Amino acid sequence: MKRQFDFLENMFVNLGFSSGMKDKRELVTREEVFKCFKQYSNLFCRTDSKELWKYKNMGIMLKVHHARQYLDMCKVDTHSGVLNCLSLGTSSETMEKIARQYRFVLENADSVSVKERINYIYVNVVLNCIKPESQCCVPYKTLLDILCKVLHGQIPLEDHLALYFITISLLWPQIVLVPPETERLEQYISHMRISYHAVMKEVCNGKWPVIHFYLGKKQSYGKLIHFAAIESCVKEQEQVGSLFKNGKLWKEKKVEALLCRVTGEVQGSAILADTCIPNLKVKVNPMHRSQLSGRAFGSKVSFFIGFSMKGPLAIDID
Repeated sequence: MKRQFDFLENMFVNLGFSSGMKDKRELVTREEVFKCFKQYSNLFCRTDSKELWKYKNMGIMLKVHHARQYLDMCKVDTHSGVLNCLSLGTSSETMEKIARQYRFVLENADSVSVKERINYIYVNVVLNCIKPESQCCVPYKTLLDILCKVLHGQIPLEDHLALYFITISLLWPQIVLVPPETERLEQYISHMRISYHAVMKEVCNGKWPVIHFYLGKKQSYGKLIHFAAIESCVKEQEQVGSLFKNGKLWKEKKVEALLCRVTGEVQGSAILADTCIPNLKVKVNPMHRSQLSGRAFGSKVSFFIGFSMKGPLAIDID
């Protein structure tokens, strides 16, 4: 049952429609799934603690168990569930509690899974989007250290997609903080694309990978911009959908001031993007292939970058 919930959450959160708008039928389905999940959490996310207190040394283990149950109940025991907190408008207080619970598990559990370490990275990124000044966020350098340790360890196959997505988002080269792992960015993108097709091949027909973050001009955490921040740049919120569809959203002055414009060279149906590292160029696909039609091989273009589970995408190509 839990595997089915996780599968559906992964599909709902990471796949969308080319229009960028929500599908009414899918929203109804998500509501029905959530009702089922509430029944599941009422049955399996609660423990009779009185019985467990009989055993010696159960104190810390019980607290770890309760922390994990809380994370399961909040649907943040998967990377998709954590990312969904941005769309759901989860409060900063709740996100800070989630961050504290994860930190407690990582520091006190006898065994910590790779999945939990990856989720903790996502929690810090999402919390920073919601409340940048939060004291529950670990320093960006510490977050990169955690990420690099995970990359150097044994990575279960089922964790590849979640890990490589957040790796590419966090390791996209900046002027400061360029870990050695950044040089393997192309390799990580290749791994992620393979994982995407393996995980999503049965459900991605007719849908597009959702862009969870956009590359911003700031450094560290600030370089990952969520769509909500872009929406806030538009005065008339009801116009966001139409502006997204016709491409005029990216011409808004406040949006242009927020996002980092990248240059690159057209390479057939893809673009070779420049980075701040002279010898490192990264292949990115256009969000819409039609944007490259008629452009000569090797011609110079500029664009914004969006990070999706299928790889980085070039948006608003000029």
